[in-house]
Amino acid sequence: MEEEINGFYNDDGTKINPDLIPIPGLCIICKSYQCDDWKENLLCMMNRHDQQNNDDFKCGAFEGIK
Repeated sequence: MEEEINGFYNDDGTKINPDLIPIPGLCIICKSYQCDDWKENLLCMMNRHDQQNNDDFKCGAFEGIK
């Protein structure tokens, strides 16, 4: 069996399905939401994943759409 090494993983090595990470309303109105910069999208996804069980989502990089 071949081991898959690409993708997004928890600290314990469990693979994460990005499609199952909730998207808070704050993200949807952010300038960086689904932008063309894959690095920015990865950081956003990691932040959403880390906070998915928190009642109050916070993002230091939030910039509203103008």
